[in-house]
Amino acid sequence: MDSNKIIKNKFVVLTYEIYDEKSEVIEKVDIPMNYIHGKGKKLLQKIEDSLEGKAAGEEIEVLIKPEDGFGEYDDSLVVVDKTNNVPEKYRKIDEIIPFANNNGEKKEFKVTKIDKENIELDGNHYLAGKTLLYKIKVLDVRDSTDYDREQAKYP
Repeated sequence: MDSNKIIKNKFVVLTYEIYDEKSEVIEKVDIPMNYIHGKGKKLLQKIEDSLEGKAAGEEIEVLIKPEDGFGEYDDSLVVVDKTNNVPEKYRKIDEIIPFANNNGEKKEFKVTKIDKENIELDGNHYLAGKTLLYKIKVLDVRDSTDYDREQAKYP
């Protein structure tokens, strides 16, 4: 077994770009991010599965459909309310408003439209309903240390 391949508990450093259906860049991460492989906490499962067995220097492309990523767009998560029901500090386009229900479950909504009478809030993830292409470059693969696992809050 090659010790520089991505397998469970390896510390992996990578950069990535996300493209939409029109091949336009949605997100570009040039500052390397890291994760511990096989813990399923930081990456979409399909991406983590696609990285299995790869090594530093390799580049992969992973197509993520809504069901494998951020879900389908849910119209029921779009809420229109009277503008004066929302505190003034949240009355800005793209403002994120945290809500909690009676059970303590939290959800963030983004202000998408606003006028004198109504405000529209959208609780969908901004990538919901989109098919995405991730282009990933593996920069480093090594054994994870106790410190790495502690920082990542993994046992």
